[in-house]
Amino acid sequence: MSELTTKQITVKVDDVAHLFVAPEFDPFSDQEAELLGQPALQYVLRQLGPATVRKKQPLQLTVQLPPDKVTPDLKARTEQALRRFCAARIADNEAQLRTLRWNGWRSLPSAIVALGVCLALSYLFLSNVLTFLSPGINELLGQGFGIVSWVVLWHPVEAFMYDPIPLRREIAALRYISAQEMVIEPQRG
Repeated sequence: MSELTTKQITVKVDDVAHLFVAPEFDPFSDQEAELLGQPALQYVLRQLGPATVRKKQPLQLTVQLPPDKVTPDLKARTEQALRRFCAARIADNEAQLRTLRWNGWRSLPSAIVALGVCLALSYLFLSNVLTFLSPGINELLGQGFGIVSWVVLWHPVEAFMYDPIPLRREIAALRYISAQEMVIEPQRG
């Protein structure tokens, strides 16, 4: 088994608050947070990638600040703020997951009824029982109700299977990053 290499992510910010709060957009900046107009932590989370989090690859997060903004207690305060932020964001994502599941369960009974009705209508038209309609119309309506029958299930399926994926990935990334130590250093040059 090979040893995991340390992933290094370095972000430059003018103020440590820009880790959590988006700075003003500046297309001429050399700092990712200002260039993208988003919190630096959001950039860091995207840089991690699912494989880094899943494999628990070691991370060295370096935050570079102007020299006059680096104080002796800043690292401890920033790590504490990062843990609080991650805990609050995880709690919010878990609440969103509960809402998604509730919406999925709430929409499932009506979707199953609609599925049954549409499949029955589809079968009725495709079985050519309705001889007063032309075969082409029977085929069109039968296939159409067959398609609609599966479309009505999309919302519950999406609520249970697909919508939770980005929230779960973010929860895992936030747990991972909150357990890491960071380096705070003055910007060079």
